[in-house]
Amino acid sequence: MGAPSDGWLERDGVGLHYLEWMPEPGPGRQPPLLLLHGLSSNARYWERLARHFPQRRLVALDQRGHGLTGQPPRAPRFPDGYAMDELLKDVDFVIDNLRLDKPVVVGHSWGATVALELVGTRQGTTGGLVFIDGPVQSAANLFSWEEAQKIMQPPLPRFTSFEQAVSQSKRDFEGAWDQDLESFVKARIVPDADALVLTLTAPVRLELLRGLYEAQPDVLWPRVEVPAAALLARHGPARIATSREMGAARLAELAPKVEISWYESPHDIPLFLPTEVASSVEHIASLAAGEASEAAAG
Repeated sequence: MGAPSDGWLERDGVGLHYLEWMPEPGPGRQPPLLLLHGLSSNARYWERLARHFPQRRLVALDQRGHGLTGQPPRAPRFPDGYAMDELLKDVDFVIDNLRLDKPVVVGHSWGATVALELVGTRQGTTGGLVFIDGPVQSAANLFSWEEAQKIMQPPLPRFTSFEQAVSQSKRDFEGAWDQDLESFVKARIVPDADALVLTLTAPVRLELLRGLYEAQPDVLWPRVEVPAAALLARHGPARIATSREMGAARLAELAPKVEISWYESPHDIPLFLPTEVASSVEHIASLAAGEASEAAAG
């Protein structure tokens, strides 16, 4: 699969940027993949995974406050423009305007929460769900909002150069770093006076975190009617690892049809184990294709 193309849509004055990979010529039509990144990330995060799907159409959205989406002068209203409902309307808009026929939605971290909200509240819109290391249970079950802010809202970095930004990412992704991630680093920073800062500002991040904190996965999981998998990382801070295990046990009770897989990886599983993640995504996409064929035949 070659390099992705850049695309733009506009919804209510907000510029939505996305990357798109078109499939190589081949037999039959396969469900497309719609990719939703996590906080402080961007659509370029998915480039490593995308190489494993030469026969599928892939669309990776820069979500609001990230990458090129919503940059001035086409930025969302603050704070209302960063509500969960606006994020879902963006995804609906992308699906409709790019004519993605029941895509398999793949979300990582915060993007996994957005994906679950979409699949759980928009029945009939999507063909499958791959939920990658997002909060499996409600954060409100684990922390107060005051605690959550301290855990999830560390100071945002300022870089004196692109090289310093790359060095930070090398530390963040130690063991998975390679030069192919430099495009991801470029897409997550913008100039600010004599420094480089993340496209995601602290006030916007706080609004997005509030939506994440208020999400109710426990309510949404039983509503998932399409093939679905939760891919969870075993490595990470002890408190987070414990909450993952508790959440996985609860998920197994709430939605026993959702496939749960554990990976010997830190949080960024798509970067550390792209081949394994691609296999899981392909499995769900194949199940989605089978259900679509059965529905058409019936």
